[in-house]
Amino acid sequence: MESLQILQKIFRVFQILTKIAMVLSFVWAGLAALGLLCGTVWYTGGTVIGAERDMLFALTNTARLDEMLCVLLTNLVFALADSTLFLFAWRYFKAEQLEGTPFTRTGALRIRRLGVRTIVLPLVATILSAVFYSAFALPVSTTTDWNNLPSISMGIVLLLASLVFRYGAELEEKAR
Repeated sequence: MESLQILQKIFRVFQILTKIAMVLSFVWAGLAALGLLCGTVWYTGGTVIGAERDMLFALTNTARLDEMLCVLLTNLVFALADSTLFLFAWRYFKAEQLEGTPFTRTGALRIRRLGVRTIVLPLVATILSAVFYSAFALPVSTTTDWNNLPSISMGIVLLLASLVFRYGAELEEKAR
């Protein structure tokens, strides 16, 4: 089997996996938003039929309503950041499948943009989460993991891959 065909099959698998991850991340964001809505109703003194505070406290590992709201708001921000990244990755893989090769100038530009977004979006989500914790006057728990090293590393790898793909595009243009 030719190397490009193997690469295309691998990219097709990643396209499917990113779509699944994107859908699951949007579901996560929706559930966090629903929990946030319930929490807001309870915070203002209302009741939610069919939902109990204790269950949401247990799911968020919190003891107070303001703490629960902060955790859910933070989860919503991280879920939206992840969903957006998976959406951009899925769009890249879809476009790459249509082009038939990753070695195009537009493909290299797309993956470079994805690399920058992979670095920036998780950092923005972390900063927003820190602002939420400060606004609610809550200490960041020791179990909270806001380590951005994996996303920064992945972003750098994507930036390097964009250079390789651009070089491949230049070689293909010279061969024509």
